[in-house]
Amino acid sequence: MPLLTAILFGLLAVSCSKEQKLLDVIPSSVDIVGSVRLKSVLDKAGCRYENDAAVVPAGMDAPERLTAIVNLIGCMDASGVCNVDETYWGQSGEGKFFAVLSVSDRKKFKEATAPEINWTDETGGYTCGKVGTMAVLLDDERVWFTTEKPSEAVKVIEGLMDDAKKSAIGAMTGLVQLLAEDNLINIAARQGNAEKNKKGAKGENPNLEVKWATLTLNVNDNKLVGNSSMIEADGKPVAVAGMQEINPAVLAYVPGNFNIALGFGITPEFDWSVLTAAIGTFGGFQTQGMISAVIPYLQSVDGTVLFAAGPATPEAYTDPDFGNWQFIAMVHLPQQKINDVMGMMRSSMFMAGVSPKDVGNGVMMIPQYGMNIYLGNVDGYLAVSNFPFESGRQNSLAPVFGGKVGALSFSLPTLKVLGGGMPDYGLGVKVQMNPDNAVGEINLTGTDRPILEVLLEALV
Repeated sequence: MPLLTAILFGLLAVSCSKEQKLLDVIPSSVDIVGSVRLKSVLDKAGCRYENDAAVVPAGMDAPERLTAIVNLIGCMDASGVCNVDETYWGQSGEGKFFAVLSVSDRKKFKEATAPEINWTDETGGYTCGKVGTMAVLLDDERVWFTTEKPSEAVKVIEGLMDDAKKSAIGAMTGLVQLLAEDNLINIAARQGNAEKNKKGAKGENPNLEVKWATLTLNVNDNKLVGNSSMIEADGKPVAVAGMQEINPAVLAYVPGNFNIALGFGITPEFDWSVLTAAIGTFGGFQTQGMISAVIPYLQSVDGTVLFAAGPATPEAYTDPDFGNWQFIAMVHLPQQKINDVMGMMRSSMFMAGVSPKDVGNGVMMIPQYGMNIYLGNVDGYLAVSNFPFESGRQNSLAPVFGGKVGALSFSLPTLKVLGGGMPDYGLGVKVQMNPDNAVGEINLTGTDRPILEVLLEALV
């Protein structure tokens, strides 16, 4: 037993050492860093490497790029000197993408991958090559893949390693633990700019004080499942401020045939700057002006925000005209804010020559876009829809939204609505958000085929 224990600890130490060595050459200044079990992902997607050739699922019309990827990963795995299930990747703020793996024998790796990698010359201690549109650099410990031009690859990779000597992902205990987790995919995305926050940093390294949004993905019971959270560099969870549980009473206004529903519980302390900044980035002066006008109302939201929609006609998917869909949106605001919005809408309609009709209970009906738009104060919510408001509707949303600060429910009867070449399977998406994390799942209906196989087929 002592001998067995020593062997197990030794294997764990070697594994951790390899992962740590890879993370020690990735700078902490990257915008995104991740780990992926490449062979496991391909296996679950029905892609294998047998008899020195790629094998894809029967009936899949595989393009050359897919078979090339399967062949490359198969060659790397067959070399015996590289574990493709320990692939780390990242992207810098300048858009420089790279992936790195450990290699125990440089010569064997080069020989095993020669059928797929076009090895060219020796530069700066690296064996240089090219595969597809990516440059490849091989040394005695690692192999790098980068989207940079081959002539720039050595400079870029050496620059990354120089930056890592100053501060590496390997110094961030929380990210090290996340990236080593036994998931198919682990991702961490930087939230904020360390250099801009440098003046307010408590320590010498501002990168260690940046928060990271994380995502892990797996396949369980033929469902693609994910978990997301916000953490500090040391792994301490960060709760999203300004959120509260969704009020389930709003669900009573959603018809049972609606297949899109999104809701959040918001307090006035919620930070809207991320959303407004993102919208402002893509818009011009008019968009920014609109945001300035909307911000006071967003900051007044105190309660549930809900949006739901569903097909009003059989043509809803094939002809996504506005009139083929029904929708409802509800936002909990102080009474005065609701009155202000209602007043502005009445004035705008009269100026446009449109006469809103008062239908009672604080709701007005506006003929617009070939339909009737309903707007009013519904149970303390500013509500808008293109069908009459009615409480007591029946649906299956309560288990998804109940007790959560955010939730999404989405379904499609068939993937064919996304394109004629898509399979006839249905799609379901469910996301539930807690104060400090979010969990979600994607599943297919009407088939027993592996979900990654179907998704891969849809992508290619």
